[in-house]
Amino acid sequence: MLKIRISSPPLKGPVSPSGSRVVVIGGGYTGATVAKLFAERGFGHIEEITVFEPREHLGAGLAYDAADLDVRLNVAAHRMRAVPGSPSAFPDWLQASGTLLVDPEAITSEGVFARRRDFGRFMQTQISSLIENGVVRHVREAAQSVSRINEQWRVTGAEGAVVMADVLILATGHPAASRPPALANLDVRAARQIRDALAPDAFGDIDPESDILVVGSGLTALDALARLRARNHRGRVSLLSRSGLLPRPHAGGGFGPYGEFQDETLTSARRILARVRATIAEAEAQGIPWQSVYDALRQHSQFLWQHLPPGERGKFLRRLRRWYEVHRYRMPPQVSTVLAEGLATGRVDILLGNLASVQRDGQDLVARVTTRNGTTEHRGTYILLATGPDFRDYCSHQRLLLALHRDGFLQSDPLGLGLVCDNAGRTIAVDGTPNTGLFVAGPPARSAFGELTGVPEIATQAASMVDRIIRCCARETRTIVIRQRG
Repeated sequence: MLKIRISSPPLKGPVSPSGSRVVVIGGGYTGATVAKLFAERGFGHIEEITVFEPREHLGAGLAYDAADLDVRLNVAAHRMRAVPGSPSAFPDWLQASGTLLVDPEAITSEGVFARRRDFGRFMQTQISSLIENGVVRHVREAAQSVSRINEQWRVTGAEGAVVMADVLILATGHPAASRPPALANLDVRAARQIRDALAPDAFGDIDPESDILVVGSGLTALDALARLRARNHRGRVSLLSRSGLLPRPHAGGGFGPYGEFQDETLTSARRILARVRATIAEAEAQGIPWQSVYDALRQHSQFLWQHLPPGERGKFLRRLRRWYEVHRYRMPPQVSTVLAEGLATGRVDILLGNLASVQRDGQDLVARVTTRNGTTEHRGTYILLATGPDFRDYCSHQRLLLALHRDGFLQSDPLGLGLVCDNAGRTIAVDGTPNTGLFVAGPPARSAFGELTGVPEIATQAASMVDRIIRCCARETRTIVIRQRG
């Protein structure tokens, strides 16, 4: 007798004979992609698709809604693979839309590094016709609360919209930036001089001659550096980092991924590190850059994560995460040039240490930084937060998530990666059981996937989740029809 083993448990959920109603909370890249996939693949099984998103357009979200022309993608266009089933959709659009004609600086020897806002425009074109035709409904409100009524979800918007759903998708994306404890309890005037580097209005009134402290040294910090440079900022910019590590540059030459990491024996952080080092040495002996090894590692990162025991996952996050991130999330060539010029002229410097305290002195903020050799002070007009999103206790970042947690439907990942979920995207309730009809998509699902920040990985997870839900709807619909006929 033929036996078939399914890796993930079958999905079950309430479905009406006429099709399921789906609500997606969050309309950034993840939410728009999920809605688009349901519209394209769910014919006959999905009756309604609603997206709660307060922004005017779907598809951009915080990451790609940047009005600033100098904020660029850190990945070449041909690697974005933003549309499942159509890997060249984004570079094709860049050509067809004439975007590269008005942005020739996007073209580099390492590939085409487009503006973030242009990727947002591209995503709007992917879903706009579905909204215009009524296939996808865009409720331009923030989802305020979610409650369970019988076998359905009741979603209420901030302005009073109420939508019922059989399937609820949380695509709530990245939380706000983490704030160092030293920034707590500041007076109102000092607080105004501390800005989130991702905020659209963070740079508008900054004096070009002012000295600035940027807390963080990752891609967000380098984006801030590029935005300041575009505004002819001439003051000193200091990047404060606990590790002193900066994102690495891309490699030219058109090399493909190199190395094999889909190995079930790589069950510890130490073994993975040893394999990476050995593979880099092997690649460099053949004239292949280390970047190609990390491109291969990225392709297998979810496999590796899912084969790591819980203790090894924690060890990786504590000891290797920052090293992985600066090699994996590399800076675009345009930003690399800005950074190199800043370091060479002394307008940019790197501070290695922790932010211990901040005090206001006249018009300036005086930040005290603890280092290995003692303490140092930085005096400047503004502090920009580029610390990255704070995924710790993810349920606490939005009221509706906190309410779902209190009702037992959600729990924050103990490793600080988002929400606890399984490989099918189903959220895991507080009692340990998977929710039938409550899913999480995109970065908050990293607890199950590890690598789930880049567009290609999000697209793959969204497509797999949508296909599973549609198959479930098809099975349940057939069951209902058979029972009705009987």
